[in-house]
Amino acid sequence: MTERFSEQLNNFDEQNPLEQLIERLKPLHSMLSRNNYVKDTTSRLNQIISDADSQPIVLFLGKERVGKTTVINSLIGRNLLEDRLSEPTRTNTFLKYGDTEYIKAVFINGMEVTFDIANLSLFTISNTESAKIIRKHLDYLEVYITCELLKKVTIVDSIALQAGANNTAYFPPALLKRCNEVFWVLQAGSPATEAELNFIEKLNKMGITAHLIVNGIDRVDGEVETFLDMEKERYGYFIGEDVPVSALQAQQARTTNSSQLLIDSRITQLSQLMFQLIDNKQKKTRHITERFLQWLERLRVEVNTIPAREPYVSAFEYVIQHQNDVQKDAAQLQRDKALVTSLEQQYESVSKVFKEVQTLFQLLQTLESHSYLRDPIIDMYEEMAGLYQKHVRDYRKLHVEYTMEYGELEKQFKKQTGKSLPFPIEESELTPLLSERIQTLNKIQSHCEQKQVFIRKYEQFVLEKLDAVQSRLNELVRDRLLLTHNQLSELESLRTYELSCMTASVNKLAEFNCITEAQNFIKDAIEPLLTEGVLPIKEQEKLQIRQTIERIVTVDFTYETPIETEVDEILGPLDLKEKYPLFKLRLTEEDIVSEIPELPEKIEI
Repeated sequence: MTERFSEQLNNFDEQNPLEQLIERLKPLHSMLSRNNYVKDTTSRLNQIISDADSQPIVLFLGKERVGKTTVINSLIGRNLLEDRLSEPTRTNTFLKYGDTEYIKAVFINGMEVTFDIANLSLFTISNTESAKIIRKHLDYLEVYITCELLKKVTIVDSIALQAGANNTAYFPPALLKRCNEVFWVLQAGSPATEAELNFIEKLNKMGITAHLIVNGIDRVDGEVETFLDMEKERYGYFIGEDVPVSALQAQQARTTNSSQLLIDSRITQLSQLMFQLIDNKQKKTRHITERFLQWLERLRVEVNTIPAREPYVSAFEYVIQHQNDVQKDAAQLQRDKALVTSLEQQYESVSKVFKEVQTLFQLLQTLESHSYLRDPIIDMYEEMAGLYQKHVRDYRKLHVEYTMEYGELEKQFKKQTGKSLPFPIEESELTPLLSERIQTLNKIQSHCEQKQVFIRKYEQFVLEKLDAVQSRLNELVRDRLLLTHNQLSELESLRTYELSCMTASVNKLAEFNCITEAQNFIKDAIEPLLTEGVLPIKEQEKLQIRQTIERIVTVDFTYETPIETEVDEILGPLDLKEKYPLFKLRLTEEDIVSEIPELPEKIEI
């Protein structure tokens, strides 16, 4: 343990437990930052430190068009985030306090770039090609604005819940784990779907209790309490607090300076609840502690795999090979075996690339993931198939919109006439509002009809070209397998290394010295804090912590002692074709065609 750190320990008794933990994590992060091969793990540790030092994080999530962004705009008191119904939020956005307003874009590779606040819509809702390219590599946004509320809390405007497996909505777990509180936004009058309910139940299993916001209470004619009671009866045991609000009324109150409208919107109740929840410092300490314990387990896996993966394994073997000429042949053989294993795994992967492909969507996903499955013919087919699936998705969305609009028409007609909707509709029974809704329905029906024409057009293309494309793809796979097989065959001739590689290998191993330093620091400085009872850690967890740290520190990164190896025979050829038979792509018309709802009929008057 360094002298500097020993001095810091004297001041720890005056700090709260969370501060003590973070002060010990900072030097650990500094050590690990010197190694690029644990970059992602180090970045996650930095995120824990940053979140612990910053305000509590509150996440707003829900499906599309429930008003998450509008609710957040109402809370911060300005229309900062674009909330167009036609353009949903496409980037997870952290709103933080800043004396100077700007945007920080955090990319997947860890790069951070700042932009003027005026460019916010480019990242959050813009559908231009340049925006799509940027978002493809974007992890999340941090938006710094001057807002008193954000001095106490960081608010996250999230992308909509996505379709997941087993009829359960999906949201990135990494972001969920960062947040201290989660608010689930539901539109008044629109009950939660089964996928949402499964997602809320899944959150509970993760130890996350979401709080419910019912938005749009001004649109349900005073029936919000009935709606809320019905929803709580379905899944109330999975949620925490609930707050009905009207983000629209809150915005109107701000523009009209209406105190009564602000009261009616109940947005103040939401902000009070939010502050009440985040004021629990013990809960935040436990939350950050849990995240660090999860990170510690991730580090254990990382540290334990380093000696068996690149670049460490090649550098280590190369140094050992040259420490003793007697062992040189044996060490080279070990290297060749490692290469054989790698190429064999590559061959196996390519031979099975189409094994699980049973739909057009899975085929497109596979094409995107493997560069060797590319040529002009495949690129054109992929583009047309993508357009086909896009029009199918657009048609389904329009159909859902038509169904919801039609339901509203039925309700209005019954409310007006006391009877069910007849066809054709008598013109004498129409009000201007009903006529307008019918025009909207017929417009949507017309769009559906247009989309159906495009669907049939692209469907015909993908079906006509299917056989030729499958044949070409199978040919590309065979070419790739042949290339890998040839690489394995040539391996026998690669028996020597350039002497200059020795210096590079030694330098590469030196980069892992900081891992050894981190191992000692974790044992001497981190473990005592985790196990001495200062932090909210259970006794059972302490046992697991000791075991985890023991497995971290026992990994040996020294390389002074030569490795004992046995001289083996020259590597023999592998019959990869027999060992890993080729799984050909065999899609049928049924696998390609997407089912779509029947085209709605035009409403006649």
